Formats: sequence, C-alpha cells, structure tokens
Amino acid sequence: MTASASGPKYRRIAADLAERIRSGQYQGGSVLPSQRRLSEEYAVTLMTMRQALHVLETDGLIAQQAGRGTFVLPMPLSHHLQSLRSLADELSAQGVALQTDVLGRQDRKLPKDVSRRVGAVPGARGLRLERLRTVQGRALVHQVSWVPEPWGPLIRECDFTVEPLYAALERVCGLAVARAQETLTAQGLSERLAAQLDLPVGRPVLVMERTTYDERDRAFVADTAVILDQRVRVVTERRPAQVTNQWQLT
Repeated sequence: MTASASGPKYRRIAADLAERIRSGQYQGGSVLPSQRRLSEEYAVTLMTMRQALHVLETDGLIAQQAGRGTFVLPMPLSHHLQSLRSLADELSAQGVALQTDVLGRQDRKLPKDVSRRVGAVPGARGLRLERLRTVQGRALVHQVSWVPEPWGPLIRECDFTVEPLYAALERVCGLAVARAQETLTAQGLSERLAAQLDLPVGRPVLVMERTTYDERDRAFVADTAVILDQRVRVVTERRPAQVTNQWQLT
C-alpha cells in the first residue's frame, strides 16, 4: 500500500486504490477485482473493504452495480482557459488519448473576419486547417485554424494527427505563444457542420474563438473551436484576488 499510514484503514485503502486508478493501473471502464479478492489483497475484512469502496464511489471514481461488479469511471478531464497551451496539449499532459483527424488543409484567401482578427491586409492568404478531436471515441471539438502568410505555407505538410499546431509553428517558424484573446459563446450547431458530422441541426454547442499572438505581438493563429460533447461545462472558481475558469468533461 503506497498511501499514507495515517487515518482509518478503510480510508488508507481508498486512497491507495484512488492512486492506482489515477495512475492508469485501473483504466476507465474496467472492472475492479471482486470485493473478496481486494479484501484478501489488503488483508482486511469485507466490511472494511466495502467502506473503502463507498469512499471511492462517493468521490466519483467507481460505480458499483449489483450482480455485475465494480466499474472504474472515466477520469474527469479539464482544460484551463487561462493556460496558453492548446486543448490538445492540456489533455495530453493529463495522459488523455486525444485523437486528431485532419479533415482539410488548403491555402486560401483569408475570410474578412479572420483578416480583421489577425490584422492582415485585404486579399491576404493563409493556411486553413480543419481538424476533429475525439476522446474515447466521442467527438469533442471541431476546430478550424487559420495561419496567415508567411507562416501558413511553411507548416502545411506537417503531420497534425500527431503534432499540435502550436508545436509545429514553434519548431518550423520559431513562433512562441505570448498571449491569446478568447471569446466563448453558446450557439446552435450550423447546418453545414451538422451535415458534415451527422449531428442534429441546432444542437446546443459552445463556440470558442481564439486569436494567438507571439512575443512581437503578431497575431499568427485565428482559431474557431466548436465544442461538441455536451458533457463539457465551464466551471468558474472565484477567490478574492483571482478568478479561474476551466473546461470540465464529466
């Protein structure tokens, strides 16, 4: 047992099992060993083991189903909105298997709203990169990123299924994120995107627009991310001198 030796035995067992779940030893969706087997492993009575499992269930780490066993629940995911890392980087740092499918990449004239956001001259061109992010087989985010010239063409052939956009821009172009401006709005899913993803038109979604700047205050990415998974929520924690917002996938 790796948990602290202080406190009631059932809480020490619960802490140890929680650590094994968070470390990935027991994956979300898997079944824990039987209560009898666990009680033998920890050398405690069945009553003590049931108390430990009750703590884990209260903490949202497991679900006990009569006649089926004890199932490990998927770990909650979060993305700190204050962080300058991308969503992919944030979830990868938590050990989450985030799959990225590239739906399109083209050199195109920047739309008017994108030109305005990045401060480009009329008629400027850039790379339009369209991706779909999935977590555990469920569509999480549809994302369109515009990278204006001269940087867009330089990264067009990068493998964005394995390399995050910002990592590619730093590696190829030497661009580092210094700050970003973000807006988050509630909208209905557009007809075009609903047809593309086979989802209901008008389905409630969160839409995040982010414009990212380098250390010279040049806007080099304009993102529009449609958050598709309805388990996602934005949680705000307020303190006297600080407000923290984060996405949570429950």
